[in-house]
Amino acid sequence: MHGQFRKRYTQTTQEQKMYAVQEVLKNGRGRKEVADELHVSVNSVTTWIRKYKEDGKNALSPYSQEEISRLKEIEKKYNEQQKMELLKKLPIYIHLKKLSNPRKLKNL
Repeated sequence: MHGQFRKRYTQTTQEQKMYAVQEVLKNGRGRKEVADELHVSVNSVTTWIRKYKEDGKNALSPYSQEEISRLKEIEKKYNEQQKMELLKKLPIYIHLKKLSNPRKLKNL
């Protein structure tokens, strides 16, 4: 490595990757300059640019499309479960609203 130290691995966010891509493609900055600023390798910046050109912004996500789909399905099921729980409580709520003084129930 000719006296140079290897750069330490750093975790980069999707926003940092997108920033690097935009700086190179839209603002005309050099890949090495952007890589140095973000403390990543030029190869990383080049890879992010290639992925962005191939698949767009989602290509820079740390999650695969399969993982995103799986998480969305879990979220959908959870939201449906929450709706069902609320619907189960609705008759009690309506009944209490119809009572003239719902505090009387506390004495029962």
